[in-house]
Amino acid sequence: MSRVPHPIRSIRTRHDALRLFDGLDRGAQEAMGIAYLGSERMLLSLRHVAGRRDSVTVPVARIARDAILCGASAVLIAHNHPDGDPRPSPADLALTRRLAQGLAVLDVVLLDHLILARGAVVSLREMGFV
Repeated sequence: MSRVPHPIRSIRTRHDALRLFDGLDRGAQEAMGIAYLGSERMLLSLRHVAGRRDSVTVPVARIARDAILCGASAVLIAHNHPDGDPRPSPADLALTRRLAQGLAVLDVVLLDHLILARGAVVSLREMGFV
């Protein structure tokens, strides 16, 4: 995990979130971006995790640990679907539920889980899963 000298200082809108994860949807393998946010949704840290052709695995405990270490009050995650279909898989929904519950125990909010696929974006919050 690294501190972010990134031009995006805070995440206030969906557009900010998409800029933060720009390019993630163009990968040939699944990858996940994890943004750790502080007060007023200030970007504290950003992690990118490479996966395989059709999956990316990041343990909930690792995300929670990183949130604690950087003093985050919120987390935003995004991952890509290289096949171009942005619909969430059962595994995507299960991860979202586990992550939201695990972070809530630590008083950290999961803001959203975005799925990016060739320009299309699905928000699991907008779908009612967060």
